[in-house]
Amino acid sequence: MRVALIDSGVDASHPALRAAALRHVALVQRGAYGVAPCAPGDLSGHGTACAGIVHRMAPAAEITSVRALGDDGRCSRDGLVAALRFCVRERFSVVNLSLGIDIPKNAPLRPGDYRSLVELYEVADAAYTAEVVLVAAGPNAAAFRTYPGRFKSLIGVGRGAFQDPEALRSELTLDHEILAPGDDVLAPAPGGGERRWTGTSFAAPHVTAHIARIRAAWPELSIEAVKAALHGLARGARGEGVEERGAPA
Repeated sequence: MRVALIDSGVDASHPALRAAALRHVALVQRGAYGVAPCAPGDLSGHGTACAGIVHRMAPAAEITSVRALGDDGRCSRDGLVAALRFCVRERFSVVNLSLGIDIPKNAPLRPGDYRSLVELYEVADAAYTAEVVLVAAGPNAAAFRTYPGRFKSLIGVGRGAFQDPEALRSELTLDHEILAPGDDVLAPAPGGGERRWTGTSFAAPHVTAHIARIRAAWPELSIEAVKAALHGLARGARGEGVEERGAPA
């Protein structure tokens, strides 16, 4: 399965990822935003941690790193929309978005917010139509609403304190629909080692890996059927004829 990570890039030299099938592209701005091939690299370690989680759970997946976050861990809203459009055009099986736009719940939307959110909503709908599964992190604090994780055309992810890295729990809220491990997750860190990471950013790639497995086993499933299979796993069931296939050695 072809998995895209819109993030800070991936350190391909990290020992945890040396066996991974990796491709590297980055946002470029020449007037409008576009995407072009780039060298591997990740200054913050955020994308490498997410890639490590996906690779550990679904080692046969082909991972494309779409470097959209800058050195400061931020990305323009127009850049995020451009990165998502690229992923839809490429028809990835699943796209991981361990990022989002945080807006305080007690603050009104500004005119610029409406434009950004409408554009994100439209590209999320385009992904749904193209059978590209988007997985997006929900908010890390209850005071915020996070987009595009709130959109119901994709899979919004919250974090839970699970001991089992395979664990999932259905929890339909305005902010997310499923919980995955996101507290003290052991994943690759800059410098070649590992560290404990906490946040919905690290819950999302667990869900992305589950979906990569589901789509590898049953590529003909619609997005709604993929969601049903995912929630079946969360209930400890396998769903209607859907069996998650484990990671090969």
